[in-house]
Amino acid sequence: MEKLVKEYAVLLNDNLPASSKFWELEKRIKRDKNKPGVCLNLSKQQMLFDIVRLIHDGVITMDDLLDFSDDLRDYVKKVLCSIGG
Repeated sequence: MEKLVKEYAVLLNDNLPASSKFWELEKRIKRDKNKPGVCLNLSKQQMLFDIVRLIHDGVITMDDLLDFSDDLRDYVKKVLCSIGG
């Protein structure tokens, strides 16, 4: 979320009219509130996909998975490679 707040600050400090900044910020917040770094519904069935999404969106890194099994890390790497991450 810190990354998003910094992006919003840049937008708000732009030399655009206030109305443009307001509507662009509203659009961004609406889109961003569903990102896994902001809101994530966790379930065992979706755990692997959630980890991949978190890495893909830059919320966590592969280094954060060092305490996880080799199998899990290998699976995440394969999925990330397949989606271009």
